Amino acid sequence: MKLNRFLGFLAATVMCASAAQAGETITLTDIAGREVTLEVPVKHMILGEGRFLPSIGILDPENPVRWVAGMMGEFKSLDPASFAQYRDKFPEIDDIPLVGRRNEETFSVEKAITVEPDVAIFGMSGGHGPGSTSHEVLSVMGAADIPVVMIDFRAKPFENTPKSIRLLGKLMGKEEQAEAFVKFYEENLSKVTSRTAQIIDKPSVFLESRVGLAENCCEAMGIEMIGKFVTLAGGENIFADTIPGIISQVSVEQVIVTDPDIYITTAIGSAGLDAETNARRIVLGANTSADQARSSLAHSMERTGLPLLTAVKDKQVYSVWHHIYNNPINVFALQAMAKWLHPDIYADLEPDAELVTFFERFQAVDLDGVYWVGLNDAPSQ
Repeated sequence: MKLNRFLGFLAATVMCASAAQAGETITLTDIAGREVTLEVPVKHMILGEGRFLPSIGILDPENPVRWVAGMMGEFKSLDPASFAQYRDKFPEIDDIPLVGRRNEETFSVEKAITVEPDVAIFGMSGGHGPGSTSHEVLSVMGAADIPVVMIDFRAKPFENTPKSIRLLGKLMGKEEQAEAFVKFYEENLSKVTSRTAQIIDKPSVFLESRVGLAENCCEAMGIEMIGKFVTLAGGENIFADTIPGIISQVSVEQVIVTDPDIYITTAIGSAGLDAETNARRIVLGANTSADQARSSLAHSMERTGLPLLTAVKDKQVYSVWHHIYNNPINVFALQAMAKWLHPDIYADLEPDAELVTFFERFQAVDLDGVYWVGLNDAPSQ
């Protein structure tokens, strides 16, 4: 991308843009530590990841779609079942212009400018859209007088989720709703962290990411992203010290040699995908039944070598919805992990019930699906 090619375009866009209704001008510090000056409340925003929409729904459960002037397209392609929930309730979601497909390289600055947003919301560490290191994108957005605010559920999920919701609340003029959610979130987080001192013996955990994405087993996750969940829940990630980044390929033989106490996977299957694709994956998320989820998890453990593992023989095998890494649902998945790893210490936790409350109080769509499952879970009656 060359900045010069946009100069004439930007000048015309800025001159022709309709004047926004005056509001309060504020300067805030975003999650990346950047000072951003803009008018609030905003009315139209770009989502640097479409999967930020449920977070907008925390602040406007009546209709989060009305805030979105443009978004990346990964929500529909990576989480089609959840997208279908929003489409069923808010058909106008199909009218939202896409500013890219499913990665930063496809993000169109030109398209982003033409939808005339009041603000762009990007994930600090990128992922499936621009982030804090997307310097050229940020430069062009700045030249077009479009403020960019960084949020984060990915790099530091339990620290930055409350901060990110507060930022969105400030932008949208929904600070009271933001504080109500943060209180609920931090109370649920404390139910895990307040007992950390009681944990002496930490079970060894193998964390396999995105089961079925590739043919070979296994894509292991280190201490980043969902790896942080394992640590906070009181487990010892068996590859924490050997994976330099977020993920790395390991062999089945390596897993067998370490023979972890507990095996946790992340599920990228979806009720919105075709049967052939789901046959290779674990299915969780919207419109998924517990029996379907458990069956897909059991099938994944039939891969070569895995039945030899003690965790598999003892049914100490679990799965979480992969998209928890980018969604405030993260705290309830953490509670589920804590119960798996330390059933005595966390016997009174009720992550399923808290998830129900989350959807009832803070989401625009109903809870219709399961987001974590264990191989030893009882079948539905």
